Amino acid sequence: MKILLAKNEKNQFKEVFLCVSKAATITYVFFVIYKLNAFTFYMTFMDFVSYASFVFLGAQVFSFLLSSVIFLVIATLNKCSKFRNIFPTVYSITNSGGRAVSLFSFIFSMERIFVSQHFLSNFHVTEIRRVIIELFYGVLIFTIMAFFSLRDRKTYIEAEKEVGSDGEVSRQASRLSRRLFISTSASALAAAAVGSKVIMGNKFDLRLGSSSSEKITKRKNVLLVTFDALSASDMSLYGYGLNTTPQIDLFAKSSDVHTNFYTCSTFTTPGVSSILTGRYPSNSRIHQLGGMLHGQDIYRTLPALLKVGGYKTAMVCGNPYAMPLLGSTHGAFDHLYAAPRTGWTGLPPSEFVEFPGMTDMMDLGERMVTVSGLVFPPLRQQYSETPPRDTFDAAKARIVEMDGPFFIWIHVMAPHGPYLPSEEFRHRFLKSGILETRQDMLHPRIMDRTKKKSQIQTDIEHLRLRYDEWVSEADSAFGEFMAFMDTSGLLKDTLAIVSADHGEYFAPDSYGHGGDVLYQSLIHIPMIVRMPGQEIGRQINTVADQTAIAPTILEFADLSKPQWMLSSSLLGVGGEKGDCNVGSRLAVTQYLQKNSSFMPVTEGTIGAVTDGFQYVRTLSTREEKLYLLEKFTVEGHSDGPRQEVTGDMQYKIESIREELRIKFPEINI
Repeated sequence: MKILLAKNEKNQFKEVFLCVSKAATITYVFFVIYKLNAFTFYMTFMDFVSYASFVFLGAQVFSFLLSSVIFLVIATLNKCSKFRNIFPTVYSITNSGGRAVSLFSFIFSMERIFVSQHFLSNFHVTEIRRVIIELFYGVLIFTIMAFFSLRDRKTYIEAEKEVGSDGEVSRQASRLSRRLFISTSASALAAAAVGSKVIMGNKFDLRLGSSSSEKITKRKNVLLVTFDALSASDMSLYGYGLNTTPQIDLFAKSSDVHTNFYTCSTFTTPGVSSILTGRYPSNSRIHQLGGMLHGQDIYRTLPALLKVGGYKTAMVCGNPYAMPLLGSTHGAFDHLYAAPRTGWTGLPPSEFVEFPGMTDMMDLGERMVTVSGLVFPPLRQQYSETPPRDTFDAAKARIVEMDGPFFIWIHVMAPHGPYLPSEEFRHRFLKSGILETRQDMLHPRIMDRTKKKSQIQTDIEHLRLRYDEWVSEADSAFGEFMAFMDTSGLLKDTLAIVSADHGEYFAPDSYGHGGDVLYQSLIHIPMIVRMPGQEIGRQINTVADQTAIAPTILEFADLSKPQWMLSSSLLGVGGEKGDCNVGSRLAVTQYLQKNSSFMPVTEGTIGAVTDGFQYVRTLSTREEKLYLLEKFTVEGHSDGPRQEVTGDMQYKIESIREELRIKFPEINI
């Protein structure tokens, strides 16, 4: 669209844009500095260049849009006789606002880099109080700059009067054009870097069609459904007292239900990577939330092997933080989609959500929304941005488009926090008026140490009930999706697997996921497998972990398991009577977030489950403990104190330790 402006109007627009762009660029620089240390843990230099280019380009697009809005306001006000020559006033306000944003970015980034939350906690400054302090000095900065804007207006008017000659006007226009050229050139370079990353990131270099067309045609479909933060502890299928998963219970009646299945990590990205690759985080070097595959590991993935074997591959991912990892598979997924989101965070297309940097921008926006709700209660978030039904509906649309044998992975964000079920499921287990909004559930609010311990425990118990309602909504959406698979005739030709990336714990003094404390409800996750045409359900008690999912799917697809996959398929596990435990297996969970993806592993926690015991080792101190695994009861269980048997079972500790040393030569155990 061509915009016709008078010469002075063009210059005014340039001035506004450059003013906004300068503030956005300064903010961008401090944002990158703030995140720089974290980037060195999982980004290569080229990853960082792509990230910096993307964020810079986003800052420039934002600057252009904001400048356009400001200029339209100026043009509208100029049409009114009361507001003639309003530009100096608006420009001075914009300029002062830009300075305020720049100064706030500097103070905020330095404060976050050099002042740890752990240090502030010693002075009873919680995360929420810290945010309030940051809001206070932000408002103070903007107030001070507002006074300066009055002086800037007079200065601008005086400078405008001095520019009288045509030569001076020409020189001023020339200066603006040079600055605009520099800004535009930098944006063009950033766009080129982003474009090349998108193109190269979807380039699949492995040779396709290694199997005959007749063999490919006979292959059946594979459906993998994983829920984010779904603990077996809170599923009625696994003995929980509340009826949270009736649809999954129904599905399990004609499926193999694995009762001793464990996650390989305590948070999303490493857990998803273990499903994706059939390898442990220490093997694939995925330790951080933003972790990505590099080098030869790019093609060491399940979808790459299936694609080479003739499968159409697709994924619908509800958790945007896993998208950079999934996007680093270089086209192994024929179609990779970010699940629909409500609100402005649903605007970016999938190709950009998987791009390093977009999740940081989305996270920044969500934090702004959260803080806005703290300041203005009417803005508090009551419902989830990622309803599970929307994710499954998106998967239905993809399945309808796929022909031939397909592999589709659906990763549902629910029941990951914030626990915000819809009206249909809210108040099933927890009465109204308690924990109704995202802001009510903020971790610092729940865990506020100024409250009594009994009150904290009560809040955690209430939070678990709201979580259970959120589980129920995810279960209902799953039931609707499986009904679609059945009525469409696809289910009879499809291997269907249901699992999770990790669990969720609710201990007397804490809750959530992540971290190095390997609570049982955090690491114990569902694993339900239904073969095509299976009608009899079985209970499988063999110990296994997420690295067994990929070999299981490969065996079903009649494809060879590569040597770099360490676990075995679960299809051969279990006798005809079910309820069996075949051999002694080891399920391993790793928390290695403090390690760089490019350096040897020296810190973190590694846990192993086998024969009714849980072994936990702290790598930095070499401290090791052995616990008896807690048995499920009809009421489920809470993550309280565990029974330690370290002193009585030294032979067992030595046996597990030796097995871990052989299994993980890359870790000094």
